[in-house]
Amino acid sequence: MDNQDLYIIPFKGLAVGRHSFEWNVDKSFFAAYESSEIDDANIHVHVNMIKHVHFLELDFVLDGWAEVKCDRCLDPLKIEINIQTDLYVAFDKEGNNEEVEERDVVFLSHDEDQLDVTQYIYEYAHLSLPVRRVHPDDKNGRSTCNEEMIKRLSQYLVE
Repeated sequence: MDNQDLYIIPFKGLAVGRHSFEWNVDKSFFAAYESSEIDDANIHVHVNMIKHVHFLELDFVLDGWAEVKCDRCLDPLKIEINIQTDLYVAFDKEGNNEEVEERDVVFLSHDEDQLDVTQYIYEYAHLSLPVRRVHPDDKNGRSTCNEEMIKRLSQYLVE
């Protein structure tokens, strides 16, 4: 991936405490993934990180829009992206740290000095998409999907 280095958090030199990171992801970010369902996007990613002695606590906020194909007519469909989720990164798998013990945790070795959040951004954006992606109905209850495609589909409708 060309821009993978952009989404790296160099935590090793940071002081214990709160730190903030921001990125914007667009079409080129998702184009780097062969299996991406997102064709275009404008998503602002904000990560608040609290560095503790034995773990990192990251709060991801993704806000913007993504363009996918409509499940019904295959035309482009913009979907609002707005998700907030946490990620915990621990450095000592053997330690007994009660603060992270009860949560989903990613473990890194003590030798690591940075965290690549590229994959997490990709996954969180996709997880925020609805299961069913279709154009909304207009105020009269009629589909706003591509009319020609709806006509073709109605030919194969079994009643």
